[in-house]
Amino acid sequence: MLTAARAIVRSHNSLLCRSFYTWNIPTDTPRVVLDDGSTLIHRHAAPVKPSSEKDLPPRLRTYPKRSWLTQQQIEEARTLRQEDPDTWTVQELARKYNSYPGFIMRIAPCPKDRKDMLKKQAETEFENLPLGKKKTRIDRIRRKALW
Repeated sequence: MLTAARAIVRSHNSLLCRSFYTWNIPTDTPRVVLDDGSTLIHRHAAPVKPSSEKDLPPRLRTYPKRSWLTQQQIEEARTLRQEDPDTWTVQELARKYNSYPGFIMRIAPCPKDRKDMLKKQAETEFENLPLGKKKTRIDRIRRKALW
């Protein structure tokens, strides 16, 4: 009976000196007692083996290789966009030069008169909406402003 009581006390004492943070840490892990009495447990990071692409699963989707544009092609894209922005949209120029639409937007921005025309078109489209859809769009703009 006495040995059972000692075992319970021993297990209880060992529970007291372990906390949530130290429960699964090996006892040979270096510990440093700081000035305020707290214990700093220094754990070394597990070594990470270098990975390569062959270790990874296959790609879900493949992206087409895009070509780099020469300075001459960039100038040509700019002139095409300035001359006729209705036919030479960002998507059309990206298809023609096998490039990214974001890159085309940077090198050949939309002319100011086309921007104004698109803005007016969006405003007239908004004006022609029914009241319920207008309210929905306004609410969406308000919610977006709260981000």
